[in-house]
Amino acid sequence: MMKRRDIGVLFGIVAVFVALAWFRGFGRTAPTPELFEPGLTLADAAARSDATGKPVLALVTADWCAPCQALKRGALSDPEVAAFLAERTVPVYLEESASPGDVRALAPRAYPTTFVIRDGQTLGVIEGGASPAAYLETVRRVLDDAG
Repeated sequence: MMKRRDIGVLFGIVAVFVALAWFRGFGRTAPTPELFEPGLTLADAAARSDATGKPVLALVTADWCAPCQALKRGALSDPEVAAFLAERTVPVYLEESASPGDVRALAPRAYPTTFVIRDGQTLGVIEGGASPAAYLETVRRVLDDAG
């Protein structure tokens, strides 16, 4: 018969293995969605915005952020969302450790945050993750309100 102390130790060992499994699987950094051009900076995106008239859609994210990974795996990898954003915006991916200056310039309050910017003016801010349909609707509303 197991003693109470032995059950506590066994429970602790199981909890450690469950946590490790979670971090190794679900906690992994999601790949950057194909929508975003590698190496594009906020300044590059602003120049393209000026040339095309499309607003910049800047995604501010962090590799350690679980909601960021969910947004990348979900809404930003959805074909309908990606096609809409590619057609209507200049998307730029700003990960905090790879683009600290750009992230500091935007000063997000939370991760992930999506900024919609035109002519240096922020048209809209979307904080947090969302389903593909909700994210697309929110971006559409920001773009429609901006004219």
